[in-house]
Amino acid sequence: MTTTSIPNLSQTGQTGNGVLSTRSASYGDNPFLRLLTEQLRSQTPFEPVDNESFMNQMASYSSMQQQQELNTNMLQLLDYQGVLARLQGLSEGSSLLGKQISFTDDAGRESTDVVNSVYVGQDGQVRVRTEGGRDMELRKVTGVASPPSAA
Repeated sequence: MTTTSIPNLSQTGQTGNGVLSTRSASYGDNPFLRLLTEQLRSQTPFEPVDNESFMNQMASYSSMQQQQELNTNMLQLLDYQGVLARLQGLSEGSSLLGKQISFTDDAGRESTDVVNSVYVGQDGQVRVRTEGGRDMELRKVTGVASPPSAA
């Protein structure tokens, strides 16, 4: 009986560009494929990766990837909702242009003034600026009336 030895990949000189090599492969930003490739490369023929364990890893990775996509979509949805809320506030505020509004000033007194402009502040809140130079959030407006007639 004759035995023939089979050289391993490092003896054949094929490690840099062989079929099992990962040097020329490009996986992009997929860490799972890098982990899988490394796991398959380092396993021994006598102790292969358990199929059930491998399938659990694939399911976990798939679940994680779907969760990341869901998080990205939720952030986009929240951003769109914020934009829509600001647009709705601007639309509502624009109907106040030139109107006399009632509001409670910083001292707690009821005051009135005519709206000169409506804008979105740095904090994302819709604000109104009056002819008297007051600047306040739209939610502080307590009443709206026709502007006083010029005499």
